[in-house]
Amino acid sequence: MTVGVSIKELVSARYSELTEGLQQAADYVVAHPIDVATQSLRSVAASSGMSPTTFSRLSRALGLENHEEVRNLCRQALTRQEVSFADKARDLQSAAQEASGLGALFFQHAATNLRNIEDLTQSLDVDKTVRVVERLAEARRVLLLGSTTSHAVAKYLEEMASWISDRWQIVDEGGASMSRAASTATSDDVFVLISKSLFVAAPIRAARLAAERGAYVVVITGSHTCPALPFASEYFVLSTDSTHFFPSYTPTIVLIEAIMSMLAARLGAEAEDRIKQTEAGIRSLGFYWE
Repeated sequence: MTVGVSIKELVSARYSELTEGLQQAADYVVAHPIDVATQSLRSVAASSGMSPTTFSRLSRALGLENHEEVRNLCRQALTRQEVSFADKARDLQSAAQEASGLGALFFQHAATNLRNIEDLTQSLDVDKTVRVVERLAEARRVLLLGSTTSHAVAKYLEEMASWISDRWQIVDEGGASMSRAASTATSDDVFVLISKSLFVAAPIRAARLAAERGAYVVVITGSHTCPALPFASEYFVLSTDSTHFFPSYTPTIVLIEAIMSMLAARLGAEAEDRIKQTEAGIRSLGFYWE
C-alpha cells in the first residue's frame, strides 16, 4: 500500500486518468470515507448504486492491490482526525448544544473549520510545500490567477507578497488579461491558480497555456475533480467543508499565510530590507492613523 499518502491525495493524482465509471466510484469514496472504512465492499456497492467490481477496479487503477487497501486509507484518515480533533470538537459541540438560535451556528461553523484546518495539518506534504517556496523565491515573476471569491483570496496573497518582493502580480479577471499573461510565460515564471468548484474556465485555461509554455504552475483547489490538476507542477487539494451556503476558504488562507512566512524566511535579509523600506514609505505618506 502507498505509504504516507491520503486517499484524497491518491484520488487527486490519478483522477484524470480514470474512466467515467471509475471517477464516479472515486467521487463516492472521497465523499463517504466513513462508509468505505466501516462497511463491506458489497454494502458500499449497494449504497453507491455501483457494482463491487467497479470498486475493485478502482483500487487497482489507484495503484493499490485491492479494495481493502482503500478501506485502510479511509480508516487512517478517520483515525488521525478523531485522535487530534476529539477534544476541540467535544468542547465546541457542547457549546453548540448549550447555545440556542443563531448563536449555535457560530459554534457549528467554528467546529467545521477546525476540522478543515486539522485535515490540512494532517495531510499537508511539507516537502512539497518547501519545493513550492523555493520556486517562488527563485521565480522571475509570480502571477496569481483566480476568479470571483478566489480572485479576492489571490488579491490578499498579492498584498502579503508585496511586502517582501516586487515580482508578484495578480492577473485581472478578464479573459484577455489572463491570455496575455499566460502567452508571455517562460520556464522562469510561477503561476499560482486558486480555483474552487464551480470551476471558472478562464483562469484554468490561462494556467494550462502557461504550463504548456514551461511555467511552473501551482494549483490550490478544493476538489480532486479540478480540471487543472493534470497539468499542475504542484497542487494542494484542501477541504472546503462548511455549515452554510458557501465553501470555506479557511484552509486556503492558512496555507497561503504559511507559505508567505516560509518565503520571508527563505528570502532572509532581502525580505527584511523590503519590509523596512515599504513600511517607511507608507509612514512618510501619513497612511497610518497615528
